[in-house]
Amino acid sequence: MKKFYQTEWQNIKFTDFAQLSSKTLAGSDFYQAFYNELFKRYQHWDQFPLAWGKEKERCAQFISSRSPQGKILSIGCGLGCIEQHLLVHAPQSDVFIHEVTPSAWQWIQDKFAEDRKFLGVFPDCMPVVMDFSFDLIYLSAVDYALNDTDLINLLSSIKPFLDKNGTGGQCLLISASFQDKPASTIEKCLYFARNIKALFLELLDHVGLRKQGQFWGWARTRDEYYSIMKRAGFEHIEDGFICPEKRTQYWISGR
Repeated sequence: MKKFYQTEWQNIKFTDFAQLSSKTLAGSDFYQAFYNELFKRYQHWDQFPLAWGKEKERCAQFISSRSPQGKILSIGCGLGCIEQHLLVHAPQSDVFIHEVTPSAWQWIQDKFAEDRKFLGVFPDCMPVVMDFSFDLIYLSAVDYALNDTDLINLLSSIKPFLDKNGTGGQCLLISASFQDKPASTIEKCLYFARNIKALFLELLDHVGLRKQGQFWGWARTRDEYYSIMKRAGFEHIEDGFICPEKRTQYWISGR
């Protein structure tokens, strides 16, 4: 597990609305301020780079292929671009959305009935009594913001909401912060050099000579994701890449 840092997203510089910390992970106040800034500058996902939108659409197509007709819950839907595409690509599925930050789903919330939306910390925000379970619960670009313990706890808390019939419901994690494990000698040398550079930058940050930006989260390897899924109690684990040729959007699922 490796820390990484960020200074902007979608051309929004974090210093425009917050004081950055390379030691403290971005919290709810930071994300609330970020979304407030984002909605001042953008009115729709279509204003984002085309490649970003296409990536979200591919995610939706992949998710729908895993459960074309079932009940699907998105944990931490954020802006809801994937969920918007799901309504198109999985019209026979029953899609539910969840989010922690109230303002995040501003563009998507009106497309879902009130009983299809859950706001707050999962699973505390879920109804005490539910007469149904989910065929698929997924998290897309959520894992990076959680340390191992919190991620394992979140994944474990998903299990009671999955369908128990037949092969059972599946939990699907999609990561945009996958860390490739070096294979060849050249890759191992480059990996070593990057780690040395990262340590050097951390040292400069520590003595105040160069700021790394906002501590944004953690990148993980395939082995680390496998370990987390197993420790969360999942079996029948599968994984891969939504775009194998680019090795982007790593996914891992378990039942």
